[in-house]
Amino acid sequence: MKMSWYHRMLLSYAPLFFVVVSVLIFSFFAILNNSAQQQIAMTDESIAAKVMQAVDANLKASEQMAAKEIQTDERLKEFYNEPENGEALYDLFLISQKLDDFSSILPLSNSIYLYNEQSGKILSRNGISPLEQFGDRDFLMSAYRSETAPAGWSSPRTYREFIHDSSEERVVSMVKFYPLTGPRQGAVVVNVRVRALVGFVKDLTRYDAGFIRLLAPGLRPFEENGPLADRAASEQTHNGKRIQSDYTGWLYVSGGQRDERLSLASLFGGVWMIVGAAAIVLGLIWFTWITHRHYKPIQTIAGRISDYSKRKSGELVRHAGGDELKFIENAIDELLDRTSRYERLHEDDLLIRRRQVLVDWLEGRKTMDEAEWNREMARLQLPATFDRLSAAVMELDRYPQFTHAYSLRDQYLLKFVVSQVLQEIAQGEGLFVWNEWVEPHRIAAVFYLNGREEPGGQAVYDVMNKLKEWIHANLEFTVSAGIGPEVRTPVSMPLCYAEAREYLSYKPVFGPGVLIGSRDVQTKAEGRIFPHLQTVRSIVKSFRQDDGGWPSRLTSLFRALKNGRFSQDDINRLTNDLTYQLHKEMMEMPEEVREPWTVEFKPLLENFKEHSEILEEWQERLHLVLSELEERVRAVRCARTNHELMGRVKAYIESHYADPDLSLNRISEHFEMNPRYLSKLFKEEFGEKFIDYMLRIRLEEAQRSLRETDLPVQHIAERVGYLHAISFHRAFKNTLGVPPGDYRKRTEIGRT
Repeated sequence: MKMSWYHRMLLSYAPLFFVVVSVLIFSFFAILNNSAQQQIAMTDESIAAKVMQAVDANLKASEQMAAKEIQTDERLKEFYNEPENGEALYDLFLISQKLDDFSSILPLSNSIYLYNEQSGKILSRNGISPLEQFGDRDFLMSAYRSETAPAGWSSPRTYREFIHDSSEERVVSMVKFYPLTGPRQGAVVVNVRVRALVGFVKDLTRYDAGFIRLLAPGLRPFEENGPLADRAASEQTHNGKRIQSDYTGWLYVSGGQRDERLSLASLFGGVWMIVGAAAIVLGLIWFTWITHRHYKPIQTIAGRISDYSKRKSGELVRHAGGDELKFIENAIDELLDRTSRYERLHEDDLLIRRRQVLVDWLEGRKTMDEAEWNREMARLQLPATFDRLSAAVMELDRYPQFTHAYSLRDQYLLKFVVSQVLQEIAQGEGLFVWNEWVEPHRIAAVFYLNGREEPGGQAVYDVMNKLKEWIHANLEFTVSAGIGPEVRTPVSMPLCYAEAREYLSYKPVFGPGVLIGSRDVQTKAEGRIFPHLQTVRSIVKSFRQDDGGWPSRLTSLFRALKNGRFSQDDINRLTNDLTYQLHKEMMEMPEEVREPWTVEFKPLLENFKEHSEILEEWQERLHLVLSELEERVRAVRCARTNHELMGRVKAYIESHYADPDLSLNRISEHFEMNPRYLSKLFKEEFGEKFIDYMLRIRLEEAQRSLRETDLPVQHIAERVGYLHAISFHRAFKNTLGVPPGDYRKRTEIGRT
């Protein structure tokens, strides 16, 4: 009986299969052992690299935030620029509080202190001390006397704040001269605790035994009693993977002991490799001989595949029948079809990765320098060259109405249309734009600007304006957009994106369907509606504190609007801002207030402005809604056990604000309460910190005295609780923007 081609091939290769596989089974474990060791080594190296990147990113963030604070913070300028005899304890307290606030936002556990060369004083969160009594004096002087500020972070060292401290801790330190450029006036030192750094590394690896070890230059361990004393740790450091940070110079050692069974198996790896190689060689000889016998059928299959690659569509034979070659051809067709589907899935995955990278980059979770930028753009198949970058954030106006008007499928279709139109408009303007829907109602766009576009963002304005006009003309909804400034590096892009989002947050004032940039905010600030936004905020603040003054402030706002020339849009914008400010305050109050505000009162404020055609009706409706809301809030407050107590605390402040010794500790002693607990209850009740409320009461009385009396500024300062006129002058200027004398002159000019 004549055998088919399938059976001939099966019987020819079966002996070869059994012989080769039988030999390879014995050598498989040795080969697997070598592969496992290589994979473990690669994994160790990858983990060490990721840990190094995470540590460097946190330290770089700390250094960038410290440099930013040195350049911009006014409190630091007061510490370095004011003479010693002019520094009040309250001012030093504010600077120390600022250090505490700044320390809390740094990624790792830390301590911070400031050095003033002129006064020779050190200020930290724990107080101020002379240089001679400062425990970290040697390190500070060594760094400060160098010609340039030490770059990056120091190696681990011991640190104590005061010379009489018995306890020490190991830290790594960063020193920044103040100011960053120009003659030195002092220094800012940031210390990151080594135990926090080591704990951060262990948390990343989730391996309590120390899978990743940190070594300073010279292979010195970070821990004070380093784990390198034991034999296992020494072996890990000697055999583990080492990666050195270009930023800090520290070594990251990964890897540990290997399974002894794998090591034992590796002793026989060479022998089994030789046996396996010999079996493969013999199998190849056998395979070649058999293949030569069956060469003609294989050649036929190759010809069929070549014909298949040349045709555009259809099949050579639709039904395989009993021919094995036809069956193979159909299998190849199926394989090609699967390959096509895989390519489509790869394209969909690329879109998802593009969106995720864009979100992480713009929100600051992914920092990209020039090299990383080029690599990432190549992986995402996007251009990497640009002269400048700019960001825009666009959102759908009245999104709840949009979701109610369209089905989910139509929503996706409309969003896709908006995205494609943006691409086409930008391409028509000669720009490349990378845009993704980062939220259901919001799209983020990054514009690549070339050298031929004039700086100033006009090209981005033109593109976004054309998109807005196209949507208005062709679709039944509107959009608003915030446009950020231009930047020149990918590292600066998160700041540009944050500004664009901030500009978009002004939409309640500008109204829907607008483009908002820095120039629009400046122009609006000079217009007629912005001066009254402060009055709106004072109404909300008075309402929140339940001082009974919001009706008179609302009446004053009504009179100002009545005497001016304001359109319905202007009134609506004021109402939007009032609603927004009230919403922020109500969300900080108990649930008994938040629920009726969200369900009942907020919709009233959002809807009644559309039915108020005259200003008197607007004022009447607004007063009615706020009065009803006030009754609800007051009822909740009266039901709380702390309401009456906080009322007495507030009254005590209002009657004793002129006392220069008035403080949170003194009031706490008077009412027999813990200072922190009293401050927390006061903030919950009135929405304002104790120190801010006391400062506002004092300055309001000072403003009244400056307007209505001719008393000297020194006398007014003493009447409102300031022993030193310079402290009063500084507080007045920081809060109101002008010195007391200039404020009096302006009010006198206004009265004349």
